[in-house]
Amino acid sequence: MIQKPQSETGTVLLTTLLIMAMMAALTVALMDDIRLAVKRTINAHAYAQADWQARGAEDFVLAYLQNDFLALDPIAKSALLRANAPLILPTPDGAITLTLKDASHCFNLNSVVTETGQKNDTAILEFGELAQLLGLPQNQASSLSNALVDWQDKDQRLSAGGAEDGTYLRRDPPYRTADTALRSPDEMRALNGMDEDLWALFQPFVCTGPVGILTPVNVNSLPPERLLLLAAALSGESSGETVLPAAQSLLNDRPLTGYGDVDEVNAKFTELAIENVNVERIGIDVTAVFVEAITQVGPAERVRTYRYDGVDTGASRLTYRGWGRETFRPEIEIELDAR
Repeated sequence: MIQKPQSETGTVLLTTLLIMAMMAALTVALMDDIRLAVKRTINAHAYAQADWQARGAEDFVLAYLQNDFLALDPIAKSALLRANAPLILPTPDGAITLTLKDASHCFNLNSVVTETGQKNDTAILEFGELAQLLGLPQNQASSLSNALVDWQDKDQRLSAGGAEDGTYLRRDPPYRTADTALRSPDEMRALNGMDEDLWALFQPFVCTGPVGILTPVNVNSLPPERLLLLAAALSGESSGETVLPAAQSLLNDRPLTGYGDVDEVNAKFTELAIENVNVERIGIDVTAVFVEAITQVGPAERVRTYRYDGVDTGASRLTYRGWGRETFRPEIEIELDAR
């Protein structure tokens, strides 16, 4: 009988163990792939459901504005917005959170140009006053106002201190003016003369809305930290600094329930003996709102921002739709005295 060499002893066993180890590794890898595929499918389904719920939230808000919200009197509307309490709608796998905010509490960057692409002098003057109240020198405020106009108007005629294609094409990388309304406030960062420090200054006070429309500032829902917006709106032909005390007094003496009508506001200016204020820019009703909608389905979250105009007439219309948290109209952070 021929015996096998000593070196071949256990070869079959080692081979079997090696095959089993390889099969075990392949099984683990396969199970990982299956687990990831299942999670991917669940996430895809959750995000798809969140998208559908976001669309449903848009329809729900429109119906709410045209029925329940419209039925409230102006003072009740302002009180509701001042409360800043979100409306939470539970869903089987999550929730839809809706927060309404008065759209008159920010300057509409698209108001500086009319629907025909021409300059809106009233809005340009107001934006310049807001810029000066934020600390910009008059010449810089004027140049930035004209750059905002040139970015949106339909021609290539250069405004004084403004900027058209020729200015932006010399940059690296080069780009052109939009020649149309801004899609979001962030687009303001592309303007000539803007930098990150200036953007941080303007960000809490600006928004985008319908072209050529200056929404009356609702004094009944305006928070004190947005005083500069009210002063800029009231300035008219006067300086914003001159009107600032009147705006401050208007908010300080505001009744707990709010002003009943515009005549009360006019009487306040008469009492203060302040003339040449642009009272037409003041309102006591909610005419436009921002709706910040967050839809959550399991691990998925979708964030939307909507703007509705004409909410005081019963003909609410969607004029802005944004995706992501960066589209939320920025808020002003107030430092509270902890003492």
